[in-house]
Amino acid sequence: MEKRFAKICSAIFHPLLIPTYSYIILLNLKTYFSLIIPEPAKWKIVIMIFIITFFIPLFFTFLLYKWGLVKSFYMENREERTLPYIIATIFFFLAYYLLKNLQIAPVYYYFMTGATFLLIITILINLFWKISSHMIGIGAVLGAVSGLSFILMIDLKLLIISIILISGLLAYSRLKLNAHSPAQVYAGFILGVTVMYGLILLK
Repeated sequence: MEKRFAKICSAIFHPLLIPTYSYIILLNLKTYFSLIIPEPAKWKIVIMIFIITFFIPLFFTFLLYKWGLVKSFYMENREERTLPYIIATIFFFLAYYLLKNLQIAPVYYYFMTGATFLLIITILINLFWKISSHMIGIGAVLGAVSGLSFILMIDLKLLIISIILISGLLAYSRLKLNAHSPAQVYAGFILGVTVMYGLILLK
């Protein structure tokens, strides 16, 4: 039962889904830059992010699996992760480029800048150490929300607490599945929070 929960949790908060969740959050914050975007436009942005940062990279990962370049979608081996990470980075950058050309607040493409940068760092680390991309992703969400709460002086305590609780469940799941060591989980989370928080503050 615990392992089943861990698998479900890992799937729901898969790193490729993190941008979609993040934009649902960012586009619904009670801030001036989200309130000026019409509701239909918000959904178009979310759908675009979902297709570019989740569906297309997942499709290419499926092709890599069919071609025998990765053994499973779990990609337990560090060496198997490099090519899917590179593909994801390309499409994350594409999402950044498309967002930058929309008439919306810079914060929306800053997040994809941070996500792309984190993926590049992940690729480099992955060359010699298997860091947790799940925890990098959820850490980035926490960093972005915390940074926005600080610079905009808005109360996002409940949202921040919720993300922290999800982070704990996700960390437990990755450890329960023996996907990572505690050091890999903690390092991923700290990296995600630090990079995204710093980027938001420097915007």
